[in-house]
Amino acid sequence: MPFVTMSLLLPLSSLAVAQSNDEIEALREAAKKSFNPAKIGAGYAAIINFAVSPDISTATFHADAGEGIVDPTLKVTRFPFRKVFDKERDGPRPFIGGLFAYQNLDSGFVPLPNEQIDAEWQTYGATLSGGFEIPVGEAWKLFPTLSLGFGSLDNRARYSGPVSQTYLRPALQGIVFDWDAKALVYGVAFGASYEYKTPKLGIEALSSLTYHRIQSFDTAADFQSFRGDVTAFDVELNFVRPTRMKLGKYPLAVVALLGNTTFLGANRDALGFKDFYEAGLALEVDVSSRGWKIHTLRLGAKSIVGSDVHGWSLILSYGY
Repeated sequence: MPFVTMSLLLPLSSLAVAQSNDEIEALREAAKKSFNPAKIGAGYAAIINFAVSPDISTATFHADAGEGIVDPTLKVTRFPFRKVFDKERDGPRPFIGGLFAYQNLDSGFVPLPNEQIDAEWQTYGATLSGGFEIPVGEAWKLFPTLSLGFGSLDNRARYSGPVSQTYLRPALQGIVFDWDAKALVYGVAFGASYEYKTPKLGIEALSSLTYHRIQSFDTAADFQSFRGDVTAFDVELNFVRPTRMKLGKYPLAVVALLGNTTFLGANRDALGFKDFYEAGLALEVDVSSRGWKIHTLRLGAKSIVGSDVHGWSLILSYGY
């Protein structure tokens, strides 16, 4: 389970006999010692790594949880952009980029029969990045990148059942659940792309190794402060097949989409899964005849599968 495990719900035998404010306070102190908010930070940092190409996307992940935990549903929306300067230069070309990301995670806990805690985590933020696009031959490009950004995290919980409302709520409120924080996000990435094109087939390959660190700076209490980091390796492989069809006067192509994201390091399971694969199809419209800076528009969908996760995503991308 991302961010929170059943161990944070404390021994249920202790909760059942908590009859005084002192006993509730003792449970709160135990929760503080058990709680690891760095997982929350790592979970936010992880969504920045979800794709290596500048695709506008929304994805839904259904993770598999353990006993006593409601299977989490994670929704991620990303709005990235990139602007390359001096594109006609033979040497390194500076670029700036950015990303707005929003994440919503719904899950729940079943501490006892007829008892449940429903929890929702919301995270959103933006990053600004800069680096160089370095051509290597005619087909390869390298992308060393630095990034800096801001994130906001918010959690709310609903308690059902007399034990949850009477004992779990006062023991966990403001510690495990029902708190918010702001955080600084910074990182480094090294990416590579390959592009091969013939009249009958185009091949696009992209990969990146990214490291992001997140550190809180505005929390209600010191114990809620956190630091977290996530390293991820991403790879995408797309096959573009032109067709004889047109959308109006614009040629259409069919695109096969393949990809993999693997999280690395101590926090690789911060989202409840360590890796996932993607496969799907898209339609691409060639609008180069309009003289725009954007030459192609692509709309598609992908399925997501992994050892502990499944889901789907929609993408909208553009090419220059």
